Amino acid sequence: MLRRNLQNRRRQPRQLLNTAVEVFSGSSQLRALGINLSAAGMCLFTLADLPVGGQIAVEFVPPRAKNRVRVEGTIRHRALYLYGIEFRPEPEDVSVRTADVDAVSN
Repeated sequence: MLRRNLQNRRRQPRQLLNTAVEVFSGSSQLRALGINLSAAGMCLFTLADLPVGGQIAVEFVPPRAKNRVRVEGTIRHRALYLYGIEFRPEPEDVSVRTADVDAVSN
């Protein structure tokens, strides 16, 4: 019999998201749909062939925010056209991501 680990293994809680996302990969700009979001990353859907391990930037309006944010990240998982993005840690002296994305976990 298989036992499922019922504990949440995620570092940050996720929030459902249904918003337009712009994906920047090299010289390409793609449209995507944000599925869920946490302070550590996001899941998105896009009709593209992006490699796992690839470096991208995503731009979107976080929940309860008015302004768009742009966050750099790494593609950590792919299932067809669903992508798991891990946000890159920010340098100590830069707060570009602001509290808008971090507020998701509150």
